[in-house]
Amino acid sequence: MDTIILQALENIRCGFLDVFFSIITVLGEEITVAGVIAVIFMCFNKEVGERALISVLSASCVTTAVKSAVRRPRPFTEEAGPVVGKVDNFLTKGLNEDMSFPSGHATASSAFFASLSIRFRKAYVIAPCAVMTLLVVLSRLYLGVHYPTDVLAGLAVGIGMAFIWQIVYHGFYAQRLYIYLVFAALTLILLFIPATQSESMFKISALTLATAVGLILEEKFIRFENTDKWWKRGVRLALMALMAAIPYLLLSLLPEYLWFKFLQYFLTVLIAMTATPFLIKLFHI
Repeated sequence: MDTIILQALENIRCGFLDVFFSIITVLGEEITVAGVIAVIFMCFNKEVGERALISVLSASCVTTAVKSAVRRPRPFTEEAGPVVGKVDNFLTKGLNEDMSFPSGHATASSAFFASLSIRFRKAYVIAPCAVMTLLVVLSRLYLGVHYPTDVLAGLAVGIGMAFIWQIVYHGFYAQRLYIYLVFAALTLILLFIPATQSESMFKISALTLATAVGLILEEKFIRFENTDKWWKRGVRLALMALMAAIPYLLLSLLPEYLWFKFLQYFLTVLIAMTATPFLIKLFHI
């Protein structure tokens, strides 16, 4: 069935759909979703951003661990047959180089949009969230970079994690960040297991641990406020970009070793998540 669906979608490819679904898949890229969440957290609504961030990163940890352990070849690769050819253009080049199962795009987008839907519970939020999630999933199949079972597994992980965190927020709100910290710390175990020692696992573990520590420090010692002034939002966005770019670029000088990569991502996110709120509160931005 996986093969039949992919080949059917391959038969309807055209120039317009190639570009359309390439744009959709870029919007569903994990780094794009993370960037949107960071903007929501710093510039619009801390609580919404925090919940989405925790849902997406914890779901991505699960997907990355499974992906690293299963190592299913993508449908366009030599190992897979190939089943179909992939759509490759300047928008998607370099985005589909790891393993196939589950889909990281499906995981991140479904966790993000499910988190928003659960939080607001309004038809005008749920409907576009559902449409965007389905479009991202369909784009992965249309482009020939995932099997249907890949995206279904990603959807299950993403939506499942969003609901799990809803339970945590509802019943254990005061302890939520410490629960997230424990989850983040447990991902470190996967970095010592040969089957899950992938670069992606090191990166997502670092991001998860850094955000857990950063959220706790922010809530305990900083506590910046939301703002409805657009000029302040613009300044906050610029500050966040600067606070992330400086450590990332400096730490990129480290040797290409997985633990150095872990350190680069951990410190970059931790500094951005603590220095930016500190400056926001210090200068009343």
